[in-house]
Amino acid sequence: MRLRPALLLVPVLIVLAGCTPTPEPTPTATSPASPAPSSSPTPDTSPTPTTTAAPPTAGAFTKGQLVSLCTEKVRSTSPNATFFADMATTEWLEQPGVWFVAVPETIGGQDNVAVCGIGGSPEAPDFVLHGETLPDGVGGIRDDLLAGKDGGED
Repeated sequence: MRLRPALLLVPVLIVLAGCTPTPEPTPTATSPASPAPSSSPTPDTSPTPTTTAAPPTAGAFTKGQLVSLCTEKVRSTSPNATFFADMATTEWLEQPGVWFVAVPETIGGQDNVAVCGIGGSPEAPDFVLHGETLPDGVGGIRDDLLAGKDGGED
């Protein structure tokens, strides 16, 4: 007699087992860093660039030329600086029509950035500004250059 109540419970347990929700997969730290598609748009908080025109092509500078010009110019006032040309950035600024160059450097253990505004051509470069700043000052110098405040050396 005890077997019959137990047999009645077996189908009930099977039905209940089928009703349980399936567990959600958990992300792992070793999965690729590609973002998963989302059905809702995410807001873009990155600043939009103020320059839209492409840099000039005739007689244009290469990134290597711009970095070399900037480091040579700044080295004249900071001969003990160590420049990190592989981490340099260059950006064409339509207004005022110059290249903004930022080259990370160290001087006596202090992290700095060499900055230059270079116009003209590779044959006749024109330095609108050149100098050095702390890393958090690069954006302000770029903004000043965009606003036409090219105070020469910083």
